[in-house]
Amino acid sequence: TDEQTRIQKQINAHSWLGGCYFEQARKVKDITEAKDLFTKADEHNQERLKLTEQLSDEQTRIQKQNNAQSWIDRCHRNISFLEKNWPSYWEKKKQDIRNALFSNMSKRLDKEFEDAVSTILAVLNIPPIELGSIPLAHYTSSTVCNKLFGVVNEDDPSPMRIGSSTYMNDPSEGKGLLELLSLQDLELENKVDCSSHNAFFACFSSRVNDLNQFRLYGKEDGVEASGCCLVFNKNGDWLKLPDISAPFRSITKNQDENLAEFKEANISNVEYENLPLYQVAYIAYKDEYIAEEKCQRWLDNSFGICLKTIGGNKDWHNFRLDQLKEALQELIGFFKEKDCVNDKNKNALEYIRYLFKDFAFRDEEEFRVLKMAEIGSEEIEYCETTQSIYLPYADISNVVDEVILGTNYEKTNSRHKAEVFQHQMRQKCPNVKISRSSLPIYANPPIKKD
Repeated sequence: TDEQTRIQKQINAHSWLGGCYFEQARKVKDITEAKDLFTKADEHNQERLKLTEQLSDEQTRIQKQNNAQSWIDRCHRNISFLEKNWPSYWEKKKQDIRNALFSNMSKRLDKEFEDAVSTILAVLNIPPIELGSIPLAHYTSSTVCNKLFGVVNEDDPSPMRIGSSTYMNDPSEGKGLLELLSLQDLELENKVDCSSHNAFFACFSSRVNDLNQFRLYGKEDGVEASGCCLVFNKNGDWLKLPDISAPFRSITKNQDENLAEFKEANISNVEYENLPLYQVAYIAYKDEYIAEEKCQRWLDNSFGICLKTIGGNKDWHNFRLDQLKEALQELIGFFKEKDCVNDKNKNALEYIRYLFKDFAFRDEEEFRVLKMAEIGSEEIEYCETTQSIYLPYADISNVVDEVILGTNYEKTNSRHKAEVFQHQMRQKCPNVKISRSSLPIYANPPIKKD
């Protein structure tokens, strides 16, 4: 009817205005101004929620109410963070994660176990309000960089890839948490079943223009520091509003307790750009060479955890550390009970086990965009050049703020020229700053190609 159409238009108007105020609040630097803008966004979403009560179609009404309420919750959560009301912010954040991952399960997990997993995700998930304007770097080769921006012999930009966890530089990838919980596989059998799912992630670091990162990841033809450092989020506008359930949508559990297998879920609507960002925590095994102060929290006499401070707020960082320690201790105690060591509970650890790495990698200060995918699904693609599987992430050609060319950029077999890259980037991606690293490192001879 005309009346229902009028109400729908009013709802859409308040939705648009609320979204505008919300986005503006994310961009301003002044805390007072940001709080005022979040409050205005909240007011429009409150009006939007009231209007939904007048919708005659029940399904539409419920959908619109849930959507409006989720935006109201976001506003309140962000205001709590700006006010440094950590308990309030924390409870809202943790409950949102718990609802997103577990509320639709026909048979819920053990309450304490579910709470511990939700706590760890809440600690390590970094939404835009927490990241602020902290720049993050992604290191890659010059050839890959050319493909990402569609320059130097490349016609169009190619999407950034989310790589498989199987062949990362850390052979213990995903195993550190299992070792902490005494759940590591003994592998005494002559054969084991292949996993039905795999973890994929894109890696970032808070260490921008860092020599060690350049040497390890920013290289080509084996020449250290010959690649590129891509800098994101200098203006605090990189992250989208995250969809917490998106990374795990393909591993929705079959609720048959005796058949705790993964089942296929509808992932066609997953936008990779909305994948949440996670901070990696590092697990240390105490020995005579690791001083106690190297880890901010020790779980017992053997294991410690290390987590980099984000921003300058030490109170919030200590709050997160305490929550992380408590949750890990809860999991350790939980899995000491033999009845709790079953496939259903172990499968639920897929939510968190790739968010921990060995203490040896602590200097990387890593962040990850994570996605689980079923082996054999159409979303996984194969690269003939690297003979590996991957997920396409996003076109980042207009998202990157700066490209820093390595000290030895021009000293590979490809003989790339910095001025050619700069010239073509100015033409295709004029908003991306181009700079040269001057970190002191000699160029080792490039690996000869066959």
